[in-house]
Amino acid sequence: MVDERIAARRAALRAEARRRRLRRSFVIMAFIVVVVAMLSIDRAGGFDIVAIEVVGTDRLDSDRVRAVADVETGASIVWLRTGTVEYRVASLPLVRTAEVTRTMRRTVEVRVTERVPVVQVRGRGDDVVVDRDGVIIDVVGADDAALPVIDVRGTVPASGDTVDAHRGVANAFDVWRGLSGPLRAEVLAVRVDGPEDATAVLRRGIDVRIGRADRMPEKVRAIGAVLADIGEVPVAQIDVRAPAAPVVIPTGE
Repeated sequence: MVDERIAARRAALRAEARRRRLRRSFVIMAFIVVVVAMLSIDRAGGFDIVAIEVVGTDRLDSDRVRAVADVETGASIVWLRTGTVEYRVASLPLVRTAEVTRTMRRTVEVRVTERVPVVQVRGRGDDVVVDRDGVIIDVVGADDAALPVIDVRGTVPASGDTVDAHRGVANAFDVWRGLSGPLRAEVLAVRVDGPEDATAVLRRGIDVRIGRADRMPEKVRAIGAVLADIGEVPVAQIDVRAPAAPVVIPTGE
């Protein structure tokens, strides 16, 4: 009786093994058929790329994106390496992110998210704009006139660099980022007076010497307290490099 059960169990195991082999063989054959069919269609031009569409550009020229993407119409969409194309497009200073997808219309879609300028840097050479990450993304355009300014005496960093390429600009940029929202709205420019010396120029004509971009919460509170205290009194400069003991210099001194 025991031998019959063992024999039946072994027979069942052999049958299951055969079924697994058949399923595996079927999957392999189906895969081969699909691959052969795709290769045939590909050779016949059925998977040729017919267009490259660029989506999401505003400041950036779409033709520039296509050139950097380096995807040719007529090439096979099957063998397109989307990650490589994304890497190339993301190398553009103005591009924050890039996503490349294939569509059923044999079109390659390149969707970009542009970096948004938040401040402009003015100095020798071309004035440039900077995004919130400190990336120099472009030269100043007509739509950038309302952006706050970082004034530097020397040459400004080039597009594609970051503000870290210039110590004074990097410090001024960190000062600007460290200002509170209401105070930042009152700042016309941040002047670079040295590698670690920045001065904020307020709309009311007051220079606020901040120095290094450290202890910014304390310095912001000190600026707010002094501005509230002086009211409409004419003041030339407020020095908060030592925020616990701010110095106020009246106009004419």
